[in-house]
Amino acid sequence: MEPEYLIKALRDTDSYIEMIYLNGGCYRFYKFLKSIFPKAEPYINPRKDHVVTKIGDNFYDIRGKADGMFLPLLEQDIKMCEEWSFARNNWLYRECPLCNEPIIA
Repeated sequence: MEPEYLIKALRDTDSYIEMIYLNGGCYRFYKFLKSIFPKAEPYINPRKDHVVTKIGDNFYDIRGKADGMFLPLLEQDIKMCEEWSFARNNWLYRECPLCNEPIIA
């Protein structure tokens, strides 16, 4: 299976998937891909705020192929990334289907 097909299938399951894996869940997305592609390797951007997954010669995140400069994750980076969490730092809400305003319960 090609990584791009799997990523697209996952992304298409729910509109919140991309938000989750781009806002605190990118390292967990690497771990998900690693479970399917055992040779996958984690890389990080120079600002050290986003992890991508290297599979073969390409880098991927939840959007598909990722472009840019990425560095191998070092041991101290892994410890930092394991602390990242969408659920701890964000909350999901629904939008009104008529006006797109957030509905707060």
